[in-house]
Amino acid sequence: MLASVLLLASQASAQSLDSASSACRTQPALCARVAGEETVIPQAAQRLAEFGASVTATAVVWNEAHKEAIEQKLTWCANMAREKVLRQHMGGRSPTPAECRETKEFGGKVRTRAMFLGEEMHKVALACAEMELGALRPGGFSREPRYRYNTDTRQRELISPEKEEALLEEGCYSELRGTIKPDIVIHAGNPLLPLFVYDFKFPCVSSESRKRNGWCQYTQGPYAGRYQDEVYKEILGPFVRAIKPWLGVTP
Repeated sequence: MLASVLLLASQASAQSLDSASSACRTQPALCARVAGEETVIPQAAQRLAEFGASVTATAVVWNEAHKEAIEQKLTWCANMAREKVLRQHMGGRSPTPAECRETKEFGGKVRTRAMFLGEEMHKVALACAEMELGALRPGGFSREPRYRYNTDTRQRELISPEKEEALLEEGCYSELRGTIKPDIVIHAGNPLLPLFVYDFKFPCVSSESRKRNGWCQYTQGPYAGRYQDEVYKEILGPFVRAIKPWLGVTP
């Protein structure tokens, strides 16, 4: 039964996507942006493709053992990243609350020690996750994808790393205003159809790990006053989780 549904969905979405270019030329209002500034597909075809991808995703990803394996890898990466960075910068011990708050030049920038250590741990954890998931789930995850979300149409747009880099180099920071950039997105081949979203959280002091589960609160921009996980859930779906050293997956 599942195989038949997958086949029908695949054939239907393929037929619809074959005519995408001509449909967009004749009726641009029916088109929706997808992965990049130049790429569009008809909304009807997009909905059909989403149906096919969601069915495939259900068959592939809603395997509890596979999901557990993904989360175990991410937790291992978080543990390893914390240990490695603390060995390099703190002699292997955890910083005190006072040390976390200390502000001076760390890594070439003036900031708190907490910010510096968190950034370094993120770098190590993300590199680890990319390697581990690349072996476990090739083509089925994205590292730090950046999304723009249209609240009127409820459509996501993926901003390519090249586009993001160009905007930053040109100083066009306003173009990225209101975008989000989760750490790891699990999908079935299309990051515009996320299945699971994970963000690494590295509280500087262990006791901080239970405060709002480490999610940041936006202080400016269109999401000011809202917590990061709330915004992620609105844009990317309900399965959004934090990954923390020793605690693993948390809400």
